[in-house]
Amino acid sequence: MTNRYDVIIIGGGMVGLSTAYHLARRGARTLLLQADDLGGGSSAACSGRAQVAEGRLNPLNLRLITEGLTRLETLEEELGTAFEWRRTGFLALINSQHLWDEWTERSQILTAAGIPTEMLDQAALRNAEPHLNTAGFMGAAHAREGLLNPFLFCWAYAKAARRHGAALRPRTPVTGMRVEGRRVVAVETGAARYQADRVAIMCGAWTGRVARMAGVDVPIRHTHAEAFVTEPMALPLDNTIELANFYETIHGVEQAVSVGFSRDLRGALVVTEAVTQTAELHRKTAAWGLAGMAADLVKLYPALAGVRVVRAWGIPTPFSSDDEPLVGWLPGRDNLFVAAAFLETITAVPVVSDWMAGMILGEAIPADLSPFSPIRFSRCSGNVLCCRGEVTSPLQHKSLSDGLSND
Repeated sequence: MTNRYDVIIIGGGMVGLSTAYHLARRGARTLLLQADDLGGGSSAACSGRAQVAEGRLNPLNLRLITEGLTRLETLEEELGTAFEWRRTGFLALINSQHLWDEWTERSQILTAAGIPTEMLDQAALRNAEPHLNTAGFMGAAHAREGLLNPFLFCWAYAKAARRHGAALRPRTPVTGMRVEGRRVVAVETGAARYQADRVAIMCGAWTGRVARMAGVDVPIRHTHAEAFVTEPMALPLDNTIELANFYETIHGVEQAVSVGFSRDLRGALVVTEAVTQTAELHRKTAAWGLAGMAADLVKLYPALAGVRVVRAWGIPTPFSSDDEPLVGWLPGRDNLFVAAAFLETITAVPVVSDWMAGMILGEAIPADLSPFSPIRFSRCSGNVLCCRGEVTSPLQHKSLSDGLSND
């Protein structure tokens, strides 16, 4: 078994697995290291939405959304594995005039970009979802997005990556990196040391912790998000439901609930989201979060009173200080790449992972990803990216095997 690769990816969620697939497809000798099961971190904890309407509306993000949706339509065939892809409606419920004005402008931009979005008044909202309690809402913004099974989505990429020769190592937490000069020369696990020409960190909220093993501080922040899934039921729900004031609700508040829900193919509801502002990385759930989501869900959809919860989970959700992803080479480390903090991850993954694989291998790519470059945080002050100089021996950090994930 070789310990030398062209590229090592740290993180086995949908971002890491999809990038491993595109690297291996290009013929690169690729190793992926994941602390727990493949797709076992935030990728497994997401609701499976291919979002289209809630992210930044700059040209690059709009291109990722439109091209990502197109790619998703044929991706099951490309990867050779079904992941329950289907298109569905999306409703952002609006309870104030300023949100109505904001979403009216947003709908115009999205529609012009090729993502038809319309504004529904309260009567039209009741017609779209007759069992929804519309009291207190002016109406909603409506668009067509997508849903898939995130477990199968990750598995589809994993199988395809292996088919093209990628080595995937689940339950193999990274414990350190060896840095000489400006290059990472080795990645260490508890059992082995691996070498590669290039190393890519793609492990979500844990990206900052892993990057510190290479002597780099990366400005990844996170909130702790909780969700639950119900028993299957016969429910006349045609759209994914979210609240348009989600970011207003959670901003600057230690704990908050902003409920949203969608239905999977078996009729179960995936219900989100209770949010805690915390520096701790953990997977625990709290009674207040589950109770708050359940209460708000029943207010919105009274027919759900009495439905049973099957399981609940919590996961750190990463973001950057400007709410744009971090994608690119890290300053101070010539061969260390990072990709984290995507907002509309599922929609972007089929396209951005292809582009990132090209970037890592030094190819010309069909888009300019410089707006996402970590160099925008390159000043060494506060919670921003800086390089702490040469590291000539593996840094000793708490292992990521303690229930945490390189995802």
